[in-house]
Amino acid sequence: MRHLKPLLADLGVPTHFTREPGGTPAAERVREVLLDPALDMDPWTEAYLYAAARADHTRRAILPRLEKGENVFCERYLDSSIAYQGFGRGLGAEAVRELNARAVGAAMPDRTFYLRLEAAERARRARDSGAPLDRIEKVGGGFAGRVEKGFEELARREPGRIEALDAARPPEELAEAVLRAFAGRC
Repeated sequence: MRHLKPLLADLGVPTHFTREPGGTPAAERVREVLLDPALDMDPWTEAYLYAAARADHTRRAILPRLEKGENVFCERYLDSSIAYQGFGRGLGAEAVRELNARAVGAAMPDRTFYLRLEAAERARRARDSGAPLDRIEKVGGGFAGRVEKGFEELARREPGRIEALDAARPPEELAEAVLRAFAGRC
């Protein structure tokens, strides 16, 4: 996202960049709970909290901008919940989709970019960052593998909407690939 912002600004395209969980004051507070490494919670509690944060974010940040004709780039959204809670936590993709149906309404992404990265490289990057692991990152390899399988399955099911990109490429190249895909839709 950091590399994409200036590219879109150069085009003069009205664009809002946001993230999940978060994007509004209430959703940012929910984010603190969701990612707190000191907390343990039931998988359904986690799924409901993500959906609650998403509902506020969608209604207060995403929809108003879409209604004004802006483009919205969101770091994570519904597909992430389906992969993380549906596949990773084993709650089921359809159950998580149904849980989030009221949260997102008709605000479905036109395009999702799935940044595919090998498990060993993900682990190396996390180690090299020196940042403490959040509650989700602490879960471990089996969970991460299920999440990865979830994203792969979503990309297989919806190849016209979900594009897998090789995240081993430099960030500048990834931003250019997203920009090309975006420009092709305008």
